[in-house]
Order: sequence, then structure tokens, then C-alpha cells
Amino acid sequence: MSSTNTHLPRRDNGVITIEPDVVLAFLALCGLVFVPVLGSMGALMFLGAGCALLVRRLQMQVSLCLTYWYIIALPAFCLLSTVWSEYPAATFRFSLQLIATMVIAVTIAATTSARVFARILFGLYSVAMLASVLFGDVRNDTGAWLGIYGSKNALAGAAATYVIICVAQVLDSYASYRYRLLAVMGLMVGVMLLLLAQSVSALAIVPPSLMILFLLLMLYRLSALQKVTVLTFAVLAAGLMLVLLVIFSSVLFATLLETTGKDVTLTGRTDLWRIALELIAERPLLGMGYQAFWVKGHSPAEALWYRFGIDGRSGFNFHNTYLSNAVEIGIVGVFLQVVILYGAAITTGLWALRSHRAEAALLFILVMMIVMVSFIEVPIFFQFSLRTVIAVCAFVFAVRGLAADRSTVQAKARLLAY
Repeated sequence: MSSTNTHLPRRDNGVITIEPDVVLAFLALCGLVFVPVLGSMGALMFLGAGCALLVRRLQMQVSLCLTYWYIIALPAFCLLSTVWSEYPAATFRFSLQLIATMVIAVTIAATTSARVFARILFGLYSVAMLASVLFGDVRNDTGAWLGIYGSKNALAGAAATYVIICVAQVLDSYASYRYRLLAVMGLMVGVMLLLLAQSVSALAIVPPSLMILFLLLMLYRLSALQKVTVLTFAVLAAGLMLVLLVIFSSVLFATLLETTGKDVTLTGRTDLWRIALELIAERPLLGMGYQAFWVKGHSPAEALWYRFGIDGRSGFNFHNTYLSNAVEIGIVGVFLQVVILYGAAITTGLWALRSHRAEAALLFILVMMIVMVSFIEVPIFFQFSLRTVIAVCAFVFAVRGLAADRSTVQAKARLLAY
């Protein structure tokens, strides 16, 4: 497994060395970041660069799949669902695309460093945000900014992610002052676009994400006993907040509806969740096949499209990751997804606490943002999805980082033993 330099070292002869793995990772991620503009060409760019990376590291693919089998198990199960799928051709095609997406993500994380990955995201998102300012569209009815994404929610989600990335880059003590100044400028642009997008859900995610990030930075400066004390207090405070939320749920729910201007069904979400539960009860373990529900001609999907006025009959879901995916791949498939998503959250959190690295903290926050959104949207676990790639890469980076930390500790212990 090759290691990648964080910076491009300049040799004495004035030649700058460029790591091909980093270039291919950059091109692959570039395709996903600009999918809203490039469309299918963005997905093709991701596949092209990703497959070139796979071929370049062909000798390590079997080893990677065996090492990270708990990640590859999910797309493999999705492919297996072709056997019982109501639309086997669609399930087979989308499952192969998901396998390619996740294998490429694992390879990117295995051949680059987490810091390089974070800086690639910062650079690509910076260009996307700048393009949204210069060339983006605006909704005529509400004045909400759409950017290059064509949707205020999509722009708000990207801007929220960009804000967190910028804050992490500003707080990276290993970065140069010029680089951190660029991150400050990017932060201002990200906040501006986040406000212009007028998305309440995206605005609600950023403050807790920043709080978690600053809590991590505070924990970095504390001793082991102080960390245990602070974390214990945080858990107790979170438990108290949960109890208060349960007690005053009706009042808070009414306030939320009044503030956001939504109805009691959360714009139809509660109705969708009820329908999803009914569908899950029909096939609880295995579901009806990966991406085999929202298919044109499928009567239940057609009925929901008609009911909610989705004329394009695409881009619609049950607005809950666990319910939506349980409909398609059952409880077994959702369990595999939970292993990846929450496994990534736990390992990145542990890595951030042990390593005190800005990139580790950033990956933890990005995964936690996906976790928070997963209860009201379906942001992950589909082909050519940037968030899917980020979650998988975060998991692999954290596993590698924790293994490296253990090796360092063991090596020091052996030296002390001598």
C-alpha cells in the first residue's frame, strides 16, 4: 500500500513531483462534485479516472476487498438482490454501478492520505461555490439562490459541507498562513451561499456540526482524565436534552412547524414514512430489490408520484435513509448500511481523538452531517454519490489511521522494553 506525500516536494533540481494516484483521485472526485453541471459526463469522468486508478493498483484490489469486506458486502448484497428483484435488469445495472463507486472509493482512500483528500475537497468545492456565485441561477418566486446545482436544497447542502471544510482548513495548524487565509475567504463565500439558498434544514445542521468540531479541538488540549470528564458531561447533557425534547415535544414540534412554514405532515414526510413501513412489512428481511421500487411502470411508485405531483417521475424517495432502503433491500441490507455509516462515525471519532489531526476531525464531522441528514433524506448509498464516496473514504482513512497509531505505540513500547 503506497503512501502519498501531503505536499508536492521540490527537489534540488527544481522539478516538482506529482503523485499519479493523487491526480486520478482528484479527477474522480472532480467528476462527482460537478455532476450537477456535467450530468452523465461527470459520472463518466469519475468512472474513467477511478478505473484508471484501479488498473494502476490492480495488484492490490483483491487485498483491499478482503481487508474491507464489511464495506464491499453492501454492494455485493445489492447485486445479490437481483435474484428476487421485481425489476432485475435495473437492480443488476445499478448494483454494478454501486460496486464500482464503492471499490473506487476504497482504492482512493488506500492510495492517498486523508490530508490530501481534505485539500482536494476544499479545492473542488471552492471552484463549485465560486461558479455558483458567478454563474448560478436564482428562483424567480422566492429569490432563493440555486447556484450551479439547480436546486436550493442541493446548493445549501453543498454550501454547508463547504463551510465545515473551510473551518477545518482554517484550524489546521500544519497548513500555511496563505492557505488558511484562502480558507477564511472560502468560509465567507460558503456562509453567504448558505444564507442565500434559504434552506432551513441545511442551516440547522451547520451549528451542531461546528459545535462538535470545536468540542474536538477543545478535547485535543485536555489530559486523558479531563477528556473522560468532558465526554461524560456531554453524554449527560445530551441525555437531559433528549428527555426535555420528549417532554416538550408537542410544543417544540408546533414551534418548528410555525418557524419553517411546514404542515403537520412535514410536507408529506410522515405520510411517506407510513407507506414505507407498510411496504417493509410485506418483505421485511430482503426487500424488493435494490432500486427496484421507484421504477416507471411500478404501480405503487406511480401512485406516489401522482399523489405528490412528481411529474418527472424521478428524484423522489421516502425521505428517510433507513425506511427508504429497507423497502428495497430489507432489514439485512439496512444493517449492512448501518455498519458502514455508523462504523465510519465511530472510527473517525476515535481517530480524531487519538491523532489530534484536522483532517480526522473534518472526516468525522462530514460523516456526522450525513448521519444527521439521514433521518429526513436519503443522502447516501447510491451510485456516483459524492457523500457515499466521502463516507467510505472516511471509514478507510480512519481504519488506516488507527492501525498506524497502534503500530507506532507498539514500536515505542518495544523500544522502551529494550
